[in-house]
Amino acid sequence: MAFFSDFEFSGGGIVAKETGAQIRWSPEFARDALRIASFIGLVQGVRAARIVKGREPRARISFFPKKPRSYYAIWPVCQLADVKIVDDPAEADLHFYFEDREFRTAPLQAPFQASSNRPAFNVGCHDIRKSVVSRVFEEVFGYSLTIDPRTHRGEAVEKSELNGKHDGRIVACPVAEPRPSHVYQRLIDNTFDGRDFVDIRTPVVGGKAPFVYLKRRARDLRFSNENHRVDLAPVDALLSNEEQAQIAAFTAAMGLDFGGLDILRDRADGRIYIVDANKTDMGPPSALASNDKLKAMRGLADAFAALVDERLKA
Repeated sequence: MAFFSDFEFSGGGIVAKETGAQIRWSPEFARDALRIASFIGLVQGVRAARIVKGREPRARISFFPKKPRSYYAIWPVCQLADVKIVDDPAEADLHFYFEDREFRTAPLQAPFQASSNRPAFNVGCHDIRKSVVSRVFEEVFGYSLTIDPRTHRGEAVEKSELNGKHDGRIVACPVAEPRPSHVYQRLIDNTFDGRDFVDIRTPVVGGKAPFVYLKRRARDLRFSNENHRVDLAPVDALLSNEEQAQIAAFTAAMGLDFGGLDILRDRADGRIYIVDANKTDMGPPSALASNDKLKAMRGLADAFAALVDERLKA
């Protein structure tokens, strides 16, 4: 299957060939893989039912330099939004820059020569390294996530510049020799109750968040991607109107039309911090209940359909 060609076995786990992201092989992983496969089958069933009824696609979209696999959020979103994925850019009404890397490696103009006047998504989002995310965050929000490990006193978080590593660790500062290709950030107490560490995973479509995922982790897994519980929540319950406006400004500055943000709220100062931005968002989280998975993707699909209609009318 094409799905498995994207991965290879290594060191007791699997490694994504394109990004280098590592996933431990475990019964939990096997369970999550079955959940994802079940959800993909459900989406395909919904899409097939619409095709049988003769429902025409809202629009046709091409992806460059690669088409998304079914485990990326944009794939079920396109299916549920009646946006047909096509191979030939000349046949597309819209384009989508899709490359699961931190910064652009492909010449952007190549697929658009025959249709460069058509709307495109994420073409301006060419660098999502953590240092770039932190810099843009400070410019938009007016306060900083980044610290200087040579002068900061106290604990801080050290993590790789690259996405998908989940290698964050707490270090004592000052640090005489900071590690290359790593960033150093404030240690944020993102607990609601002092026990569960909660990430506010925020999908964004055209600068707006249709909802948020509350991803809960135990203390020893706070920097991992292993959630013991994920809940779907209304965005207004977790983020103020002012914060939502700042998030819209942040995504505009990043050139991020469709993707996901990792947001932490500091229990000490009450402010939010955007610690990660992803332009090739996976989803929905495997730990989310099945009904909520479909609900979430339908919410994203509705938002994406509205954005597609808006771009086509412009």
